[in-house]
Amino acid sequence: MTLNVVVEGKKTGRIFLGIGGVTSNGMTKLLHEYPEDQREDILAFLFEPKFGAALQTVKVEIGSDANGTCGTEPSHMRCATDYDIERGVGLWLAREAKRHNKQILLDAIRWGTPSWITDNEKKYQYYLGFLKGAKQVFGLDFDYLAPDENEGSYSIDWVVNVLRPGLDQDGFSRVKLSGADSTEDWNIVPLLEGNPDLWQSINAVTRHYTQDSPPLLHDCGLPLFNSEDLAPFRHSFSFALEMAYKIIRSFVSGRMVQYVMHPIIEAIYDSVPYTCKSILLASSPWTGHYEVLPGLWVVAQFTQFIQPGWRFIENACYSSPLVSYVVLEDPQTGGVSIIILNRSDEKQSLSFLLKDMTGARFHRWETSEKHQFVQKEGINLEDTLLSIDVEALTICSLSTIGGQHKGCSRHPIPDETRFALPYVEDFDSYEVGRQPRFTIDQGGAFEICKGGIDGSLCLKQVLTNHMKPIDWERRPTPMPYTILGGQELTNYQVQVDFAMEAMPEPDYEGYVLLGSRCNYASAKCDIPQCYNIRIFPTGRWLFSCGPIVLAAGRLASFTLCSWHRLALGCEHNVISAFFDDRLLASVVDEAIPSGNVVLGSGYNIVKYDNLVIEKIGCLSEQCKRYAISGKGIVLTGNWTGVGSSSDNYYRTVRKASESGSRMDFCFTGTSLCIVGVLDGESGMADVYIDDHKVATIDAYSDSRRYRRSLFTIHDLPAGMHAVKLVVLGAHHPDSLGNAIVINAIEVDGEVIAMDETR
Repeated sequence: MTLNVVVEGKKTGRIFLGIGGVTSNGMTKLLHEYPEDQREDILAFLFEPKFGAALQTVKVEIGSDANGTCGTEPSHMRCATDYDIERGVGLWLAREAKRHNKQILLDAIRWGTPSWITDNEKKYQYYLGFLKGAKQVFGLDFDYLAPDENEGSYSIDWVVNVLRPGLDQDGFSRVKLSGADSTEDWNIVPLLEGNPDLWQSINAVTRHYTQDSPPLLHDCGLPLFNSEDLAPFRHSFSFALEMAYKIIRSFVSGRMVQYVMHPIIEAIYDSVPYTCKSILLASSPWTGHYEVLPGLWVVAQFTQFIQPGWRFIENACYSSPLVSYVVLEDPQTGGVSIIILNRSDEKQSLSFLLKDMTGARFHRWETSEKHQFVQKEGINLEDTLLSIDVEALTICSLSTIGGQHKGCSRHPIPDETRFALPYVEDFDSYEVGRQPRFTIDQGGAFEICKGGIDGSLCLKQVLTNHMKPIDWERRPTPMPYTILGGQELTNYQVQVDFAMEAMPEPDYEGYVLLGSRCNYASAKCDIPQCYNIRIFPTGRWLFSCGPIVLAAGRLASFTLCSWHRLALGCEHNVISAFFDDRLLASVVDEAIPSGNVVLGSGYNIVKYDNLVIEKIGCLSEQCKRYAISGKGIVLTGNWTGVGSSSDNYYRTVRKASESGSRMDFCFTGTSLCIVGVLDGESGMADVYIDDHKVATIDAYSDSRRYRRSLFTIHDLPAGMHAVKLVVLGAHHPDSLGNAIVINAIEVDGEVIAMDETR
């Protein structure tokens, strides 16, 4: 099929205002802790023009200490008299982005709300403090500001009568206001109708996760932004092309002029919600390893060819699920760029008749699953006709303006090595008020403070119950806890000294928490899915797996405002808890096979010092985790995917209910865990190792539990083993189905591809 496109009407279209990303919810935090060389390369891949993604806008979270999706961004004002603009990493990233690209546009929005903000005047001081600090400390001038909560309500009175006149009076008249960042509808449309004051107060109309807009807005005189949409899921190239389709559809069908992906980078642990979507993965700051993902080069197919200020040539833009294209012109030079997306399974031929051009030569770059951002032979304009064939599942960019470049890392990318044990942290090497390395706060605020053992520095959870922020309406903030360390730690002991201060609020009972093997920080639970020990002010203690109590008791020797020691040991399926070096309880449990360390508390003040994570004896302290869709795992029979929920590792699961459906793989090592879902609709399966049946598993549970062990075995002979799981098509008497839902395989060696075993 050949598509013929007439390109005319230049210098009359909408003005393009960029493609960028959001930094929020702790998803950038680990980048700040990368070795300098690798961090600088990552920043170049994200922001440097004509190098990598060359992002053109950055949207920063205005921190509130609330959990917006997968972590918190610390607030710069926790009360009316508190102020520290250097908390968190959002403004740091914005400054780094600006250093790499001086033309980058800056935007800001909040998710939660500090609890002291009870009226518009206090809210204004909070926003003004953010803009002033960004300017005075980081040298940043913001271009746009979202006046209200992300995906929340929108107040005309606040925008028209408080925020806009206040900013104009206080020196921020150039900051443009937008609205309303909804996911439900274009809820600002009825507010704009018949309200000239609101029209005069805002400068852009914004919407999330949609690529269409109502005709009423197409000629409204304000630019339309897709101000938050998905970054590509990172386990399939098809998601990168889907993002490209969303970008083009936003431009064409939605008449939008800006696309902002969430997140800008994935510098966070997979154990938190809403991960596995990004264009660059950087979750190993202890080594500096990172991965430039194919989606980054898909973004480059836009950003290295069109710049903010260019104009759409409206009659030459088209969007469909299989073939889409946009044509833009640089009004200053007359240069033209054409971006073509072919999501079909066949080569597509296109011809562009450029009525106002003759004799031009177009540079040509392409990205497919096999080859990302490859320069092809240029194409000459014959008279006014440009003809091109675009291969299946490919995005192609053509431009009369050259200079595109596929950047390479300027420093070596270290190998992906594991989180090394022993790990010892005394918190003495930081500035007071900052966050320590490798931590991702899920609730509360964990910061370096004075008052450690022997006058040293320590880590402190500083939020009390009356300071608890007002949650983002889409996600409750859990009780305070922070996650750190390797995601695939399995056999290890963690210990920490702690001191719990007296309760500042008599009617509130806090606690201190130490956790191990955190493999899932559920968005629906205050307690992370890990083995944990909690001690309360009365000396009462609970030893749990997630929120499920395994043992309990009371300590006669516990005192507030004194230093004590907590420890947890995980030795295969034996989990032990210690207080002041005395064993509290030891249980046999294999529900959670691996995961991070957790420090936590209630909304009460707790100090932590002398954290030690170390291996136990000669056991392997780490495992390797393989997604069920990974190489070497063979599924036969009737297996289906069941969505891409972030409740599951890598957003991939496979489900089978039919008797005889099988999973086969080989691995080297002595330990194995099959990870999946337990729930009320799950059934049974047999497991064979080296042709011997070793277990019948029952995945029934009265409540749904993610990332749990369906089968675990240790102490196998060293060497290679063949594993077979066979679905039985049968179930527990209380179950409503026969399903086996598998998420991942964890081994202490490696999964071996079948063709390598012969």
